[in-house]
Amino acid sequence: MKKALITLFLSLILLTSTVHAQDFDIQMKVYSSALKYYDLNVAISALYNAMALHPERTDLRDSLALIYFAGERYGQAYTVGEEILRDNPMRHDILEMVAVSKQSLGLTKESLADYETLYSGDKQLFYLYQIATLQYQLKRYGECVVSLDQIIANEAAAKQNVNIRNSNNTSQSVPMKAAALNVKGIVALDLNQDANAKEFFTQALQIFPDFALAKGNLNVMEQKSTKALGPPTKATPAPKATGPK
Repeated sequence: MKKALITLFLSLILLTSTVHAQDFDIQMKVYSSALKYYDLNVAISALYNAMALHPERTDLRDSLALIYFAGERYGQAYTVGEEILRDNPMRHDILEMVAVSKQSLGLTKESLADYETLYSGDKQLFYLYQIATLQYQLKRYGECVVSLDQIIANEAAAKQNVNIRNSNNTSQSVPMKAAALNVKGIVALDLNQDANAKEFFTQALQIFPDFALAKGNLNVMEQKSTKALGPPTKATPAPKATGPK
């Protein structure tokens, strides 16, 4: 009897394990199919089910964070990403995702701190450019200019591109050096250094003549200059010639 009970117990464990394995496989198939058709909500639901079945699978949590990020659900991406970083602070790929998510949520100071951490470990110019733009948003102009000057002085900045969002919500790929000069021009404008601002915008256009934002900034300056001069003065009429009376 005792032997029979042990056999039954072992059979139940094996059956339960088999069912769990089948359930997990089904969830992963659902996840793959949902990704194929870009149904992110279904993919997220399948991941949660799979995580419940196998909570030790940390790779599933990574996938969850990346799906939230891909779907621009930055609040969830940031929250899951922070949880991953608590367990493994060296995950710079996740830290970059968290930094972008915070920036998108308007958490400027927090995003800046993350980019500074990234740049301290990996001196990528892209990280330094993000640092400069965040320093500008925080009106830390002195620090911003120092960061921009480092970019401009680096020869690689003329070869690396960065995507810039234009005022009409389109994006443009621009050499990083030109982008840095444009930001430096905007800083100069904020500090009422119009002559310097014009020079920086002009330099940016010399590097990349199709730079829409730099063109737009120069146009704004020209309009501002025209308004300051006021309406054109009318020419004085010439005196009428007088003959002998």
